[in-house]
Amino acid sequence: MPQIPRLSVPSIAWPRLSVPLIAWPHLRLPGIVIPRLRPPRVSRLVLVVAAVLGVLLIAPLAYVLLPAIRPVAARQASESQPLTTSVTPAANSPRAVAIAGVKAKTGLPYAATRCGSSGPCLTIARETMGQDAAAVLFSTAGTSGRQCVSYVYRASNSWHLLEATCGLPGQLSPLVGHDATVHVPGNCANVRDQASLNGTVVGCVHDGTTVHIDGGPNYADGRLWWHEAHGWVAHDFLTGP
Repeated sequence: MPQIPRLSVPSIAWPRLSVPLIAWPHLRLPGIVIPRLRPPRVSRLVLVVAAVLGVLLIAPLAYVLLPAIRPVAARQASESQPLTTSVTPAANSPRAVAIAGVKAKTGLPYAATRCGSSGPCLTIARETMGQDAAAVLFSTAGTSGRQCVSYVYRASNSWHLLEATCGLPGQLSPLVGHDATVHVPGNCANVRDQASLNGTVVGCVHDGTTVHIDGGPNYADGRLWWHEAHGWVAHDFLTGP
């Protein structure tokens, strides 16, 4: 049999790989020096003065904020002080005439500031001044929250009462800023471009119509006039809502 030659693989000399050494630098944190804080030296005299001032300031404040520490007699005296009514309106003024009118209407006394403990009284809640006319609204404290209004006008350099009426809040009208109802049974109320009988009629508001009063009162030709969105309407044709 023929002989098969042997095959031999030559050996390969692989090179050796070596990783170079890395010299890492040494990191050092700088040292932090924290300074020592020393409180300032305060003399005893300053401390004593500060303590005295603190007591002098705190004592009045505590007296105001804590009424329980006040003497009982002092509280009772302040609560029982009579009502001051030193503010008196001038004799010939719209307020004086309005007060007299509503006093005659209700029989209640008038108080310039607030009612005392003796019972209900009249105090002014609002006053609306117009041209030669005014509407003065009164609060009747202690009478179920009722209010009264006096309508006054000026003629011949004097103020006069037109009428005084009372009712629950929201029921009194005409008043500026409130709604009013036109009351002309079976007819309509003229709306004029001026607060006068000489004003041009620009419309007619039917009976039962609600209008919003935004101006007045003015006095002219023996009547009070109130302004609504379209013109002036006579006081006689307006009532509460």
